[in-house]
Order: sequence, then structure tokens, then C-alpha cells
Amino acid sequence: MAETAPDAGQRLAAPEQRGSLHVADKVVVAIARAAALGVTGVAPASATSGLISSAIGRDLPRASAKVAGSRARLEIEVATVWPHPAARVAADVREAVTSQLARLAAVQADAVSVTVDAVVRTSAPERARVR
Repeated sequence: MAETAPDAGQRLAAPEQRGSLHVADKVVVAIARAAALGVTGVAPASATSGLISSAIGRDLPRASAKVAGSRARLEIEVATVWPHPAARVAADVREAVTSQLARLAAVQADAVSVTVDAVVRTSAPERARVR
């Protein structure tokens, strides 16, 4: 049976006494992947489909997480788009993941390790024409 809203005269318990929130590892991973894909310079999953890693079922970006209470440690692997600098993209991914986890799940990222596994071109390079 659904609980009803308290009457105007009733007071709610303090927030810390109302219950707890458990965020599963797979939720943290999903938020991390989405945050990484939102970073400029991270190749979308479709751009990595020709890579060997995707041939064995390992599309990029890929993430794993260890969650303990409201804290997490993450490892994220991404592909960058040429000519974005890999170090800048990795730093932006780290910042985006940390921010989104705090905002969406109230999880503090203690460590976010970002690895750039590949650099891809989103379009074929122009070929020089013979004159």
C-alpha cells in the first residue's frame, strides 16, 4: 500500500533518519560512460567500431567502478578524436565524471583513472590530387 503525504500538522523525520541510498556499481559505470561521451574530443562508440577491441566485444568508452558507500574509484578507457590532445581530453573526462557522479548520484569519486586506448579520425583524410 502506498504511503500518503504527511498532514500539515505532522513533521517529517530529519533527512539522515529517513533511510539510506545505495548506488550500485553498474549505475556508477553508466553515469561515468555517459559523462565521458559528453566530453569534446572523446570518440563516440560508433567511431571505434572498426577497432580490434570492439571486434571482441569491448567498445569504447569502457568503465569499471568500485563503490563503497558514497565513495567510488573508477577506471575509464576512451578513444580520442584526432587532433584533440589526449592529456586535455583525459583531464576533461576526469572532471566530467567526478562532477556528474556528485550531481546525479551523490557519489564522491576518490580516484578516476583515464586511459586513452585509441586515437581515431571521424572522417577520412583528404587525398592529394595529382595534377
